[in-house]
Amino acid sequence: MRRWYGEVIFKKESILYHTSDEPFTNINNQIKPLLFCTLHPSEYGSNNSDTYVHFIKLKKDINLLFMIENIKKNLIFSSLHLFTKNKRGNLSKMNNSKLLIFSEKLKNDNFDGWISSINNKTNIEITLLNNKNVYSLYKSEKLNENWINSNYINNKLISKNWGKNYPICTIKYPVIFIINERFKKEIEDYQKLEINSNYVFQIVLNNAEIYYIKGDYENFNWNIK
Repeated sequence: MRRWYGEVIFKKESILYHTSDEPFTNINNQIKPLLFCTLHPSEYGSNNSDTYVHFIKLKKDINLLFMIENIKKNLIFSSLHLFTKNKRGNLSKMNNSKLLIFSEKLKNDNFDGWISSINNKTNIEITLLNNKNVYSLYKSEKLNENWINSNYINNKLISKNWGKNYPICTIKYPVIFIINERFKKEIEDYQKLEINSNYVFQIVLNNAEIYYIKGDYENFNWNIK
């Protein structure tokens, strides 16, 4: 998988965000094998049921599977369906037995999780092994929607204002991409998109270290339906 897709290294001390409509202790008690996070709470959209935001602090440098199939203009297409033959959108609501298989496959290849898009759009999701050696809960609080999404005013695109409550960790802790060379043109084209669009993946790429490697196609079907 590393040769055909690649890996992304997030650095120790980086903060990710998990939102929920219940305290984090209840989530832990469910013993979910995977924890679904974002780089900013707004990446999941505005949802009145998401009343809590949990700050997830990485306890070490982590290796994430680059689970992206291709990038077309501003859209990022996940390769999850190719790995699993699963078309269900909300993995967090899947039963634990299937999520456990996901986590075991990742562990077997020495990954701490994966990075991919949310519903093949512009938003990015980081999925972590729900393991105390990977992260700790830094703090939890009620969600404060202090960001302003991008919008057109008088036919002019006004860039998204991310607010100050939830810093995007890759600005302070740049990530490292080690990915297949087939993504090179797509990544470069994405970086050239109108800067005012202010997509989170642009922010990640703008100060990342990016290395391209060679690798031939392999069949990585995890046989999960």
